[in-house]
Parts: sequence; C-alpha cells; structure tokens
Amino acid sequence: MSRPEAQRADGRRSREAILEAAERLLLAGEGLSVSGLAREAGLTRATFYRHFSGTEAVLDALTRSIADTVLPQLLDGLADLPLYDALDRLAQEVVAVAEAYRHVLVSQPHSIEDLARLVVPDEPIASFLADRRAAGELVSDLSDEWLARCVRALCLVAITDGRTGNVVAGELAGAMQRLMR
Repeated sequence: MSRPEAQRADGRRSREAILEAAERLLLAGEGLSVSGLAREAGLTRATFYRHFSGTEAVLDALTRSIADTVLPQLLDGLADLPLYDALDRLAQEVVAVAEAYRHVLVSQPHSIEDLARLVVPDEPIASFLADRRAAGELVSDLSDEWLARCVRALCLVAITDGRTGNVVAGELAGAMQRLMR
C-alpha cells in the first residue's frame, strides 16, 4: 500500500504535467483536447480526468497559476515607487504580461472580464492606492475602491488591444494618471 503523502505528491506532479502540457500545446498553436493533453503530459485519460473535468478546467487552472505567479511580482514592484512612476510600471507590466501569455488568453472560452474575476476576484491595487492617499500622493475625490475598479477596467482594455505594446502601455499609463488627479 502506498503512503498518502506519496499519492498526493504523485497527484501534484500529474496535475502540473497537464498544465505544462497545455502551455506547450498552446505555444505551438495547437488546440487542446483531453487525449492530446494526456498524451503530451505522458498520462492516461483516466489520470487526466482525476484532476480536471475537461479542457476548460485546464485553461482555468493554467490561467490561475499564471496569475498566482505574475500578480504578486507585479504588485511588489510597485510598492516603493511614487504614484505616477508606479502607474507607468503597471502599464508596462500589464502589456508585457498580456503579450507573453497571449497564447493562453486567446484560447480562453471566457470574456476577458469574466477571466479577470476568475483569477483575481478582489481589487489588489486598492491597498496600493490607499497607501498613496495616506502619503498625500493621491488626491482624487474618487474612492480607492472605485479607482481600483477603474484601473482594472483600463488594464483589461489594454490587454485586449491589438496595437503595439509601447503605444498601448503609454495610453494606459496616461489614462490611469489622469484618473488619479
């Protein structure tokens, strides 16, 4: 009889193998199927179904995994910057992340708004804005929560914009800065 810890570790490895297979297939421009994912991951279909109900669940998990990795790094990089510098950095990073993970974004069955709520259900920029308000940098009459929701909406527009990254990042930064006045 195998130990429960070994079974859990094996399950984590299988789940991770499926997510890595999905990323490889998407990067190669291939569609996702249960058979293709299981084959690419070196697993059986039965093992696949122990971890995911289908390809949409894999896409959701892959997107969450990316967000769990990228978002904290992105927000940590803003903490020590003055407000407008932080907004410039946020704009650059949002556009760079969208470009880096375009293969995952275009494969999603969800709208970009639904996808954002799925992977980032709160408004993580709200506490950053509250800190900036406390420091006297943010003087807008709008509430921090409203501003955070507006920043999210602007970032989502930028993510789906098809123009070059520098143009989109510049317009996103400018729009966020005007919003904070």
